[in-house]
Amino acid sequence: MSMIKVSVIIPVYNAENYLPMALESILKQTLTDIEVICVDDGSTDHSLQILEKYQKMDRRITILKQKNSYAGVARNYGMSVAKGKYLAFLDSDDYFVPEMLERAYRNGEEQGADVVIFDGECFSHELMDACPNTGWLNEGLIPLGSGFDNSKKIDGIMSITSPAPWNKIFLHEFVLYNGLKFQGYKRENDAFFVLMSLILAQKIGVVRENLVYYRRENKNSLQGTKRESPNSFLHVFIDLYEELEKRKIFDQIQKSFYNFCFSSCIWNLETLMDKDGFEKVYGNLKDNIFRKFKLTELSESDFYDPNIYRECLYIVEHSPLEYWIEKYKKRLMIETKKEYIFPYHRIPRKSHILLYGGGKVGRSFYKQIKRTEYCYLDAWIDIKVREFDFYPLRLPEQVNWNDCDYIVIAIESEKISGQIQFELHKCFGISEQKMIWENPIL
Repeated sequence: MSMIKVSVIIPVYNAENYLPMALESILKQTLTDIEVICVDDGSTDHSLQILEKYQKMDRRITILKQKNSYAGVARNYGMSVAKGKYLAFLDSDDYFVPEMLERAYRNGEEQGADVVIFDGECFSHELMDACPNTGWLNEGLIPLGSGFDNSKKIDGIMSITSPAPWNKIFLHEFVLYNGLKFQGYKRENDAFFVLMSLILAQKIGVVRENLVYYRRENKNSLQGTKRESPNSFLHVFIDLYEELEKRKIFDQIQKSFYNFCFSSCIWNLETLMDKDGFEKVYGNLKDNIFRKFKLTELSESDFYDPNIYRECLYIVEHSPLEYWIEKYKKRLMIETKKEYIFPYHRIPRKSHILLYGGGKVGRSFYKQIKRTEYCYLDAWIDIKVREFDFYPLRLPEQVNWNDCDYIVIAIESEKISGQIQFELHKCFGISEQKMIWENPIL
């Protein structure tokens, strides 16, 4: 009997609408020496029957059952019976490309890696709607090549990739040796396992290809229930801090920890949509988290982005209402002081262009093009079409990039513009000469 190269562990809970697609993506993998461990987490729909149907068709599938205990416990249960050299984790509403396991496994073997990370795309309903997600591989922090030595803990190790398990595979022996397990919380149960793996890994492999599709806007997923437990992300930082202290390695990665922790705190705070949740998280940060992590003893030099440090200090010294008033003032000042100007001098009159960006810069450019009729606007594009319901935007994959003369990147940030141009070149083969960006502020 051949060695099992990868154990794929899938926690399943009421996923009947998406489960067949996820299972098909695993069973069609080009790497065939695998096992598929599906852990039914007390589903009340037809998920278990779907699993049993697929198990009859493919003997590589193993079904485990447990009462509803959430995904972290399910993954641990799956790991307890896994026999593969590497471990992979797929959510029951996501999708692996057919070569995913083969590419990741080969990289892991070639690099002698404890963890292999790779890129992916997001989609909402159909795979044809998928779009790149630049946060899954932070190229600004990852060394060049197909793998790197992390024995001395590279700077920013906690931020090189998303703290989720589905765009990675993990060496089974490495996981067992370090006693790594997922947490049992309802939400945010995977970040501890992933972050500890990145920190402890001696060698990390990198595959710069889109190998996984992550489904967003699934209202039944735990990511869609943030309002129910807005403070849930904070226990991850506390547990992680205490574990690193216990292992006596916190000093080696404290700058990476502080930057990841505090920037995540600000992001989570500002993405809360309801007043009660915002005030709960704000109070917890002010009275608990920032004190525990001794924010006031740090300085701007401890942060990659000094603005994060200033935001956190402001929270310590002000009320939630004062925080939002200050935020509103800053936004108002930016909106009233800035005027965006279309790059007329870089584009010949009557050229055919595609306009990329649906934010303030894009809306300003759109109005200027319509008002002046300086050039022909073939399409207006943004990956977040659904956030701009009142404007005629299209997704990147819905346009013909070859028919236009220029693509105008309507973004204020040069850094973000560079990321967009990199993705457009990688995904659609667009030449740098065809893409136009310059600082749009007059």
